[in-house]
Amino acid sequence: MTDSDITRRTGTGIVGRLRSVGRAMVETYRHGGRTVVAAPLILAIAVVPEFLQHIAEIHLGMFDSVDRFRALADDPLRWNFGYVKVAGFLIAILATARFWSVGSVRRTLLVPPLVLAKVVGGLVLGYVLAWPFQWLGQQGLSPVIGIPLKLVSAVIQAGILIYLVGALLEDRSVTAKRAMTALLPAAVLLCVLAAIAFVPSQGLHMANHKLALGQPLPIVWALMIFDSLWVGLFAGLVGSALFVGSRTGLTWNGWTVRPRELDTRAGVERELAVLDPRTV
Repeated sequence: MTDSDITRRTGTGIVGRLRSVGRAMVETYRHGGRTVVAAPLILAIAVVPEFLQHIAEIHLGMFDSVDRFRALADDPLRWNFGYVKVAGFLIAILATARFWSVGSVRRTLLVPPLVLAKVVGGLVLGYVLAWPFQWLGQQGLSPVIGIPLKLVSAVIQAGILIYLVGALLEDRSVTAKRAMTALLPAAVLLCVLAAIAFVPSQGLHMANHKLALGQPLPIVWALMIFDSLWVGLFAGLVGSALFVGSRTGLTWNGWTVRPRELDTRAGVERELAVLDPRTV
């Protein structure tokens, strides 16, 4: 089966293509918002560590003033919770992407060994392939040579990124060969969608911390509770961006799944997966 057999061409012209990309952005936020109702336990993986760190920060008096916040930014107690928070945030992102693919919290968390092997193998392969080009590009070579080497490294990393996400989503259409060739546009779109989800969410997250500085304790608590819940939605949005960017599978010829057909196609594939003994 060739790539053209599994892709669908978008409407002709730049307007049709931009409309489809715009729909992918809408689907990112729509799926992210729906995660709050569909999979709150997954978002709790990010919410709980975030709230625990806020308890430690309030205990330390970090929000008493700007100077106090800066002085305690590297406090060991804060960072003990911080490492767990970052891990929880990343796990919630990946779990959200996987949830929208497999359709249940149980299947999301019970990752098959073969899937884990593919993800680990992809990480190793990506490092082995991209590192020599990245290293050569940092050796002070002429820009005529160094820049192309860095571009090759970036292309390899983009292909590996879409392969890793596809493996995590158990999407059999994302093979290593297809990820490094036809699906490179999907890697670019995935990064764009992730940025569109991440940047405003991070902006509100940071603004919330600044707003809490110097406020009475009840207001600080209210803001930090809101912030913890917001971080959960934040993870849901970024995870949904990974799902939409990977599952739509933008290629040089068109979409593997049109953004507006995501829900229909995902539902059909989940039903087929239940009947497929390889997914048990």
